[in-house]
Order: sequence, then C-alpha cells, then structure tokens
Amino acid sequence: MPILFEFRAEARPDHGLIEVYDSDSYLTDSEAARQTQDTVVAGTGTQIYLRSLQGIAPAEVLVRVWDGPAPADSSWIAEGERPAVLDSATGEVVIRAFAPDIAGHFQLPRPGIYEGRASWKGRHEAAAQETSLHAELRTTQQHSQADTDAVWAAHQKVLETYRIDLWWTAESEDDDEDEDE
Repeated sequence: MPILFEFRAEARPDHGLIEVYDSDSYLTDSEAARQTQDTVVAGTGTQIYLRSLQGIAPAEVLVRVWDGPAPADSSWIAEGERPAVLDSATGEVVIRAFAPDIAGHFQLPRPGIYEGRASWKGRHEAAAQETSLHAELRTTQQHSQADTDAVWAAHQKVLETYRIDLWWTAESEDDDEDEDE
C-alpha cells in the first residue's frame, strides 16, 4: 500500500495537548481533551487530541495518508497506539499547539472520513527532559539572560513523536441536507 501524502510538523504542546482537526472544527472539545489523560489519544470525529506529558519542548507530529489500511511497520517501535478517525469535510487539516499556535496545515488528497491509528513514542523521555530543565533552572546561578537562554536551549531536543496513519473510507456526512428543504 503506497503512502499518498506525508506531513511533518513540530509543535510545543499547549497544557500538554496537540490538536489535529478539520479547519472548520476549531472549537476545543473539553471532554475529548480530558479523555486524553487516560488514553493519550482521543477524538470527536473532526478532531484528534494528542496528550503529551510535558509542555516545554516541541513534539514531532507526523501524519501519513495511505491508499488503504496502513501496513504494519516493524521499524516503528511505538509505546502505544489507539484507533483514530478524522472527518474532514473541507479536506484542510490544521495542527495546533501552544508554540507556534498553528504548527502546520495541509490539504488531504480528498475530503471525507479517514480512519486510522495514532501511535507515539518518547513521551516519558520528553517529560524527564522537562523535569531536568526545571531542576537546572532552580539550582543554576544564572548571571545573564545568555545563561538562562543556554539552559533552555539545552532542553529543547525533540524526543517525542506522534504518528497518525490515515486512509480514506467514506464521504463526509452532508450537514446541509436540512437547509435544502
């Protein structure tokens, strides 16, 4: 099964969250966001939420769109995996986080409902990096802004990756049916 499309972005989690959503579905769903505390990945259909254990370093988000169900990948040793669905009636997808606010956006090969799976690795390493940053900032005598900047820079390595593999399964449901009558 060939990959039709691949998109990568780096985003610093906003309060531990990274959002992937259809461009017309930008209002946060607090229940799905809360659910990620237990499941790492949760969604509403038009939104996928990813839960990081940190909010300092950027995380990598990799979205791959396949021509059919994604094959198993023995080179990717994930810490966990959850099913994912993204209903993108516009075909335009946004990745949102704290920094930058909009980490990226891309056009799917076609609008519609995409099923798939989200997997992750490096969450605990990234959380340990944040803990190390806080400890170093508490114990280090910074004499200048350059000293503080150096401590921050040493703790910005991307250790955490979320991979979302999707494949088109159906047309989006038409919400405008009632308006035509």
